[in-house]
Amino acid sequence: MCGICGIVDYNDNVKDIRHETVTRMNTTILHRGPDGEGRYTDGQASLAMRRLSIIDLEGGDQPIWNEDRQKLVFMNGEIYNYLELKGRLVALGHTFSTDADTEVLIHMYEEYGKDMVSQLRGMFVFCIYDMEANNYFFGRDRFGEKPFYYHNEGGRFSFSSEVASLLEDKNIKRKLNLNALQYYLGSAYIPDPITLIEGVLTLPPAHTLTLSKEGVEIESYFQIDYSKTGEIKDEKEAVEHITPHLKKAVERQRVSDVPIGAFLSGGIDSSSICALLQENAAKPIDTFTVKFEEASYDESHIAREVAKRIGSKHHEITVPNSEFSEDIFWEIVDHVGLPFPDSSAIPVYEITKEIRKHVKVAISGDGGDEIFAGYPVYGWWQKINSITKVPKPLRQFGLSLLKRDWLPIGADRSRQLARGIAASMKGQQGISLEIHRMFFDEEIEKLVTTNVVGDFSLFTDVPKEFKSWSPLRKGMYHRLKYNLVNDMLIKVDRMSMANSLEVRAPFLDPDLYEASLQISDDLLYKDGVGKYIIRKAMRDYLPDSVFDHPKSGFSIPLHKYENATYRRLVNELISPKSSIYHLFDSVALEQLKRQSIENSSKTSTYRSSHQLWTMLLLFGWASRFNIEA
Repeated sequence: MCGICGIVDYNDNVKDIRHETVTRMNTTILHRGPDGEGRYTDGQASLAMRRLSIIDLEGGDQPIWNEDRQKLVFMNGEIYNYLELKGRLVALGHTFSTDADTEVLIHMYEEYGKDMVSQLRGMFVFCIYDMEANNYFFGRDRFGEKPFYYHNEGGRFSFSSEVASLLEDKNIKRKLNLNALQYYLGSAYIPDPITLIEGVLTLPPAHTLTLSKEGVEIESYFQIDYSKTGEIKDEKEAVEHITPHLKKAVERQRVSDVPIGAFLSGGIDSSSICALLQENAAKPIDTFTVKFEEASYDESHIAREVAKRIGSKHHEITVPNSEFSEDIFWEIVDHVGLPFPDSSAIPVYEITKEIRKHVKVAISGDGGDEIFAGYPVYGWWQKINSITKVPKPLRQFGLSLLKRDWLPIGADRSRQLARGIAASMKGQQGISLEIHRMFFDEEIEKLVTTNVVGDFSLFTDVPKEFKSWSPLRKGMYHRLKYNLVNDMLIKVDRMSMANSLEVRAPFLDPDLYEASLQISDDLLYKDGVGKYIIRKAMRDYLPDSVFDHPKSGFSIPLHKYENATYRRLVNELISPKSSIYHLFDSVALEQLKRQSIENSSKTSTYRSSHQLWTMLLLFGWASRFNIEA
């Protein structure tokens, strides 16, 4: 059940106009749920959804009502523990009319009110309309797997699962949010609740929103907290502790009335999920991998070994690295609805398109790196954190030498060291942002004609407990709170739903997250190796090749996509014809093009190619969605 939208207007009873708008909104998210739709309209609200039938194929149509038909619910997502909750609710006297997981929500709300959300295990955004109280209650899952965008102005509240759908409400002005532009240029993504469109907001993960005549009230029901971690320091005890939680998370997400497949990249995360999914399956599961033509980016041979070991029915999809297609560019722009520069969206789109030919639901390994410290960047974070002990004047002097190329250590090493020292100058709260920078402040100042460089406070504001956390957990916090939801999960949700495929992530199970907190730091990240405890727990399930090769990101060699079509699109979109061109320095823009396409930059090929890609997505999005500066 994969897309919801609607308009609530406390001031306007022009029901027909509102109904027409929501009809367009719902049609725009047809790809999220091609199996059916649900509608509800009265003098105040028009609510709708698109359905991808996964559970209770015949009886799960929405909206679903409570017993006296005074409350209704629409949901996008899945509640994995719905059978457990349903049993408890039936024992308390609630009557169910369907076998759908969605119905659990309305009875949970009756029984527990707003406190219901803390008991849910799933990926979801829901809308509950309480007619007696004349309010609307929205909730989003803990880690932000499912999206929710909204606009609230003058008593009119519009919402949708996707930005393109939301913008069907013509009352929303398509104006660029300059305050958000610094975040986009600085890190290539924007933290909630803001977006690049003025007045369009996103509900943060683990939050609820209550809408009434009095306005909007937003509350948090869960916070990432590493204050009490690391109680389990023995390796054997840690394996015995985490394994049943991981198995339970996989088993929970097996719930479905349609066949399920799984991503299999050859990495430890997806391989572990596939092995545990196959362990209790009645027949071979379908596993899918991308085979890159360029060997340095290809792990398909390892995925093949894993599939053979676990006994799955394996499929390979070949992605050519050397060709750029304009069609895929616009697919990304249209379905994300905002600029999205993560180039791995391209292979994710391709693989989900292929998977959908076989199954409606696929299990992924997303979240493993964030929950169990899998990224090499955590090692960088700890090293940079140690540099903060060096007196600041000495660091500043060393940085000036590096920038002048006065130290004979090689260009690549010099860039890395300079970046590390510069990051250390930002304090512990700012290290993570600096590690993930796309454009540095001095680059933004040259590129943008108006002042958009600020303090990045949405990234650097941390909980009061932050100071007491270990260096590793401080680094993990930024990845889990910001990168995961604003990059990884957007990519997976939008590209998979563009192909009407539901993707689930067992590593983001709340109980598994809580279990991970008990593992000591050196059993998460040990001797430069991440996810140490998961590797130990899965050693008997998987072939040695999974453990013996270095971590490889699901990325593409973007610089090799810069063919004639790519260059033409760059020149067409990043031009004076664009509505946002005047915001940027024309000389700097031309230099940016040359640096990437001619490989004439002093920075790395990766950075220069991704900087251009970041700007191309921005200009393409502004053109596609008629954005005003």
